[in-house]
Amino acid sequence: MKGIIKSLKRDKVMKKIIENTEISELKPKKDYFNTLIQSIMYQQLNGKAAESIYNKFLLLFKEKPTPKLLSKVSQEDLASAGVSRQKRSYLYSLAGKFLDKTIKPGQFNDQTDEEIIDELTQVKGIGKWSAQMFLMFTLNRMDVFAPDDLGLRKAIMINYKMSEMPKPKQAEEFAKKWAPYRTIASLYLWKSLLN
Repeated sequence: MKGIIKSLKRDKVMKKIIENTEISELKPKKDYFNTLIQSIMYQQLNGKAAESIYNKFLLLFKEKPTPKLLSKVSQEDLASAGVSRQKRSYLYSLAGKFLDKTIKPGQFNDQTDEEIIDELTQVKGIGKWSAQMFLMFTLNRMDVFAPDDLGLRKAIMINYKMSEMPKPKQAEEFAKKWAPYRTIASLYLWKSLLN
């Protein structure tokens, strides 16, 4: 991490953020399928409501959900756990893409960020932002930046004293200076909003 910090500190503003902010270490997650289930479940819901639905959903299974097991759960059972109609279609789509090998988790280590994003965004309900969060927080890819993220754009505006929030394209361009550690820069930017 020392080398990463040294590299990011070349940017004077980022150096100041780093010196005033502590971030948690990223830990890779191995259960890709269930991480993506959670990502779908937690969309547009507050944490408590999403957690409650997710826990009821898990009770539908005797063991950890797999693509095959999920594909066999009925609409009625998912509905009884509180899963909305739209999210039920997303979950079936996710299971289907794992089963038909559109998503090849065994190959993630050999694939580029873009290849993984292309695979994941073929699932209904997983957009580019969700795929980028997966790259950051599940696979711990070091050079991911999500220009559509409102928090990141707000943090850039505040820390770099811009008169208005940068548009996604501008934010993406701006973030190039943090390559190849844009994920870590993003963690510091998000955390800076809480300081």
